[in-house]
Amino acid sequence: MPDHPNAPEQRTVDVDVEAIDTRGRTLHGYASVYGVESHDLGGFRERIAPGAFADVLPDADVRALLNHDPSQVLGRTKSGTLRLADESRGLRFECDLPDSPLGENVREAVKRGDIDGASFRFVVGDEEWDGDVRTVKSVSALQDVTVATYGAYPDASVELRVRPEKTEEEKVKTEDRTSGGGLAVEDRTAAEPKIEERIVEAVRSVRPGEVRSLTNASAEPISQPELSTFLWDRLRPMSVALESGFTVVSTDREKVIWPRLTADVDPTWVEELEQIPEGDPAFAQLEAEPKKLAHRVKLSNEVIDDSEPSVVDVLNTHLGTMLALKLDLSIFTGNPATNPDSIRGLKYVAGIQTIPSATNGSALMDYDPFVKAVGLLRAANVPGPYAIFLNPRDLTALELLKDETGSSRQLAKPEMFPPVYASSQLPVNETKGSASNASSAYVLAPSQLVLVRRQDAMIELDRSRLFDIDASEMRAKLRCDLLAPHPEAIVRIEGIIA
Repeated sequence: MPDHPNAPEQRTVDVDVEAIDTRGRTLHGYASVYGVESHDLGGFRERIAPGAFADVLPDADVRALLNHDPSQVLGRTKSGTLRLADESRGLRFECDLPDSPLGENVREAVKRGDIDGASFRFVVGDEEWDGDVRTVKSVSALQDVTVATYGAYPDASVELRVRPEKTEEEKVKTEDRTSGGGLAVEDRTAAEPKIEERIVEAVRSVRPGEVRSLTNASAEPISQPELSTFLWDRLRPMSVALESGFTVVSTDREKVIWPRLTADVDPTWVEELEQIPEGDPAFAQLEAEPKKLAHRVKLSNEVIDDSEPSVVDVLNTHLGTMLALKLDLSIFTGNPATNPDSIRGLKYVAGIQTIPSATNGSALMDYDPFVKAVGLLRAANVPGPYAIFLNPRDLTALELLKDETGSSRQLAKPEMFPPVYASSQLPVNETKGSASNASSAYVLAPSQLVLVRRQDAMIELDRSRLFDIDASEMRAKLRCDLLAPHPEAIVRIEGIIA
């Protein structure tokens, strides 16, 4: 069976320019052509059987879009501006283009031949397999029809499923990615480009009074791998740690053992035919045990039911921002000694390098602490590139430094100064001697830090608990842990005061 039997799928077909055209302001074409075998869809091919859409058309509320973009609506069956017909050739559509710049642009692009592809997104009902060729005999749900810039099954719309059976050779190749466990470098392109649409569709399918996991309990679930990638892709530009280039690996295991070199081997010059001396490196082990990071968002039911498409912004902004901020806070200052549920942050990693300050802390007067930190990394043979992380308060103090007393000229940064990332999640209330407003800055090699994430990110919606205020709650959660296989790749500059 396919991995996600109820997941929506997307197809794009090539049609002749004459087959998708405009007559006045009405667009005509075929979103699906029966009996035509597709290109390779990731290990299998496919054809749509005649009449596959017949049962869903009478009650379907389908939108016509441009390139599956929900903000680019061209027509809708409910309003009568989109009409669908199950014909002998395939699924035919007629769309009355809106009297708007979007409608005019699409009309002109079709007339010029710039757009000559059509597409549809659907959920498979009945299917039949003959080797690696699938015949879709019926469609259980039709999501949308689309005029498409690219035809002939482009890579961007490759199907979410895989062929039902893997060969022995394929099983060997993918062994590390199966439920048996293992690590995989994060695939940043795994998520479907329009997974936001699928989240919104899943949200709107939950009825008032119901609680549902949108990832594995709905009629059209969002698959775990694509959801995990979706959440992490949203976190990346909001989290300074992820943005800087921390290594991210994925695992299906509860715990991961990561080997760490604690002593180098010592190569020796030898004469020809002389026995090569033996010397083993010293190893230690680090254990990653992903911890849960979660957040809840309150949404009005009007937003869920009626917004178009602002609910996507709500999901992206609130879930992404709050998870990213908490992730950064934990990456830098997470302390399992005071919070057993937290990951261990850089501040509490044993063996990191430190640049101490004066007894009661000191203000930044120049760039010297950061230059010294880079020097420590180089002396420890830590490969670059390096990055600097500090609180916005301290970055402002750095940027206000002048080249001499009384001058208005800014103090020039040293050459080869690493990129700087400011994060409000670096606290400014640390204690240093008598000072209680101290902070720390970190200079490190991001690629030497490893964020291990479990592929079990989840989104759930509760439309029952806040019945009295006509609102719903959405909960997002993911699991991760932080490893520092080489603590010497981290330098903490402590005791910075305003």
